[in-house]
Order: sequence, then C-alpha cells, then structure tokens
Amino acid sequence: MLKCFTDLYGIQSYLINGVRSKKGVIRPSQLMPLTLLEIEAYHQQNKNLQRIKELKCTPQLNSVHFDVHKSAIGIFVAEIMYKSIKEENHADLAMFTFLHSSIQLLDLQVDKLANYPVFFLLQLSRYLGFQPKGTFDDSTNGFDFREGIFESYSSRNPFQLSPDLSQQLAYLLNSNASNFQEMTIQYEDRLQLLNCIIEYYQTHVDGFYEINSHKILAEVLS
Repeated sequence: MLKCFTDLYGIQSYLINGVRSKKGVIRPSQLMPLTLLEIEAYHQQNKNLQRIKELKCTPQLNSVHFDVHKSAIGIFVAEIMYKSIKEENHADLAMFTFLHSSIQLLDLQVDKLANYPVFFLLQLSRYLGFQPKGTFDDSTNGFDFREGIFESYSSRNPFQLSPDLSQQLAYLLNSNASNFQEMTIQYEDRLQLLNCIIEYYQTHVDGFYEINSHKILAEVLS
C-alpha cells in the first residue's frame, strides 16, 4: 500500500500490486519516502483504498535519497508529515504546494542544511493551523513553546526559550527558501530549538507521540 498527499484529494491510500515482481510496472525505487509522483489512478468515492493505473517520478529527485545528510532529514520530514497530516480525502492545495516545493528545496540545496529541520517545522505549522503568534522584540523576547506565543521573558517559566533562542526561532519563522540557512546557529542551540518545536507539535497535534528520526538528525547534523 502507498500513502500519498495529493493535490486533488489530500491524503490517499493506493493499492499497488507486483512491486517486487520482475514484470511489475511500478518499481520499489519509485516508492521511497518523499518521492514526487505524477499518478494516474482510478478514484472511487467512499473507497479508502484506490487503485493506481500509472505513475512516474516527476520532477526527479537527485540527492535526497543518496546523500546521507539529506536522507536523514528526509526521513525526519516524512515522519513529521505522517504524524501531523491525518485528515484523508481533504484537499489542501496550499499545503500541497508548500510540501512539494520544500522537498525540492531539500533536494537542490547544496550545503548549509543544518537549519532546514527547524525551518520546515515552523513553516509547516502555518498550514496546520497553529503558527506561532506574535513577534520578537525587546518586550516580547521569550517564546513559550507550549502556548506558541512570544511574550516577556521570565526565567521562572520552564516552557520558555531564552531571549537568544527566541530570536533565532523568530528569524527562522520569518525566513524563506532563499535565506533560512544564513543564520549561524550553534549545534546545542539548534538541537534545543528542534526538541522544543517537536514538543510544540505534540501539544497541538492529536496523537503526535514521540518521534525517533530527530535522534538521527542530532548525530548527522552535529
């Protein structure tokens, strides 16, 4: 079975036969996580499992599945998508466009990938409906990662990022595909940001339990 996020139907599940057969039309290499596909399928209403007529990989990804750093990030992104986007048969073209371009961005980025996971999480939160609120300034210099809001920093709040970390988070929140990598964030700070934003997701997404792929990121992006 193949589960995809599509432009016309949202999350869809597809039945695929003969993938491991030598005569199979669809190859296992076409079904790797984050592969961008053009699918022709027989869609039937009120069916949870659709049948694929034809598929092809387009645009072709060149490095996500072969570069060790990008592969680790790709596994992380795929797990985040799987655990946070759950409503089937619900089209969301804006989210589809974002995910489609984000995967291509990861594939094309030559270096400076360390900020990508946090950048992706923050940008995806916009489409999931719980984008962090407020802005960072001298009076709202602490980000509460439980409530998702910039507020006055208090060292007594255990769910608040320090002013330095809050400023770095604000930068990535307001970044785009062309400049997210420009801020230099120390490894320990980046790891703390990643863990806090994952906890932020756990607070806002039902069933978003502990994930494992970010532990690989901690090693690969050190």
